[in-house]
Amino acid sequence: LFRSLMVSFYPQFPHMEAAGEFLFLLDRSGSMGGAYITSTKETLVLFLKSLTEGCYFNIIGFGSHHQSLFPSSVPYDQSSLGKAMSHVQSVQADLGGTELLAPLNHIFSLKSLCGLPRQVFVLTDGSVSDTQQCIECVRKNCQTARCFTFGIGSGASTALVEGLAKAGGGTSEFVKEGERMQSKVIRSLKSLSY
Repeated sequence: LFRSLMVSFYPQFPHMEAAGEFLFLLDRSGSMGGAYITSTKETLVLFLKSLTEGCYFNIIGFGSHHQSLFPSSVPYDQSSLGKAMSHVQSVQADLGGTELLAPLNHIFSLKSLCGLPRQVFVLTDGSVSDTQQCIECVRKNCQTARCFTFGIGSGASTALVEGLAKAGGGTSEFVKEGERMQSKVIRSLKSLSY
């Protein structure tokens, strides 16, 4: 009699610091269709599962306009995680063109949550016509928020992805089609400490 044992290995992800606000800007423009939106959703799930109770978070989809999952950042708990996971599963590349400046201005106009550090994660596959204005917007707010970026696919603008992260004191990563993103997410999480 032969028996087999199946073992699954799941990487240990570092948890994000509890005292913080985490804002995920998710590109939902038309060019994100297919494999790109799938890769972006998988990356976002890894981030969401790395949050800890006590922090705050929100997901902002952007394209020709932007929309938030919650009206403002909410405490991370089982209920809000459940809503976020359901939302991520339903996300489509259905918001038109790629307009990043308006959602950046929006999040930086929001009042800080009791002085909690704000961490902004931008996940995008494209480029924008106002790259310098987006970078400058992040630079002007780097005292109150750090910016981390993920360029999804081979068409992601190096100038935008690297420029935003550099201006915001964060890190940039590029995820090519078919590439596993776990190690890149772990690197970003480890760089969260000042």
